[in-house]
Amino acid sequence: MLTGRLENIINFDRYPISDINSPDYRNLIEQHQSDLEKKGAAMLPNFLTDEALESMVKEVDGVVTEAFNCRDLHNPYLEESDDSFPLEHPRRQAQVTSLDVIAYDQIGVDDALRHLYQSETLLRFIQEILGGEPIYRMADPMAALTVNVMKEGHNHGWHFDESLVTTTIMIQKPEEGGEFQYVADLRGEGWDNYEALERVLEGDESKVMTLGVAPGTMLLFAGYYQLHRVSPVKGETTRYVSTLCYKDRPGICNSPEVQKLFYGRTALA
Repeated sequence: MLTGRLENIINFDRYPISDINSPDYRNLIEQHQSDLEKKGAAMLPNFLTDEALESMVKEVDGVVTEAFNCRDLHNPYLEESDDSFPLEHPRRQAQVTSLDVIAYDQIGVDDALRHLYQSETLLRFIQEILGGEPIYRMADPMAALTVNVMKEGHNHGWHFDESLVTTTIMIQKPEEGGEFQYVADLRGEGWDNYEALERVLEGDESKVMTLGVAPGTMLLFAGYYQLHRVSPVKGETTRYVSTLCYKDRPGICNSPEVQKLFYGRTALA
């Protein structure tokens, strides 16, 4: 059985993130800061040990039947429909997302995934990649740490994230499909390229890029400014991806309405 010791979870041989005074640590920070700034994504393959990855698959397998099925119609901005725009405007175009969600309170207290999320070493590392300003684990008892479970036919429609940067861990890939795809240069500080966005929503894939995210990879993705989706999953192997939520101030929770939408219940239920 995997213990909660961090050296059994993180591949410290490749990512010596506990040694903050070493040149290798500074190089990692600078490399992934640069990747995030220039490419909009910092990908850390083999971030998990083989033992941790195997353990996480078993952990998720053990609670997958408890996952809540979420089928949502949303626009690309994940906002309420703004009727100041025409109905056919890309800002109001409906996207379909269908997946199952395992909430934080369904992840075991001794599970490797929970130990990873609660690690101060990991929090500090991500904080430094993001520029050094304090970040905090989300206080929401369901949304702080989740696993998206995507079976055959499940997908995540085109959208921009509400957070500037999202941190995920790929735990298990499907046989086919389930690709993380994105389009850059559709949105910036104070501007939106609606014409290009409309072409993508209508099926133009000429600018679509795919990130080959292997199991065990940690990904920091600037999803607020980059349109992205997960293509439909094919085959019998389920896609497991965990999202680790960090915020710029402590104590943040989702509203009861959002909790009900994604988890089928509220924190008070």
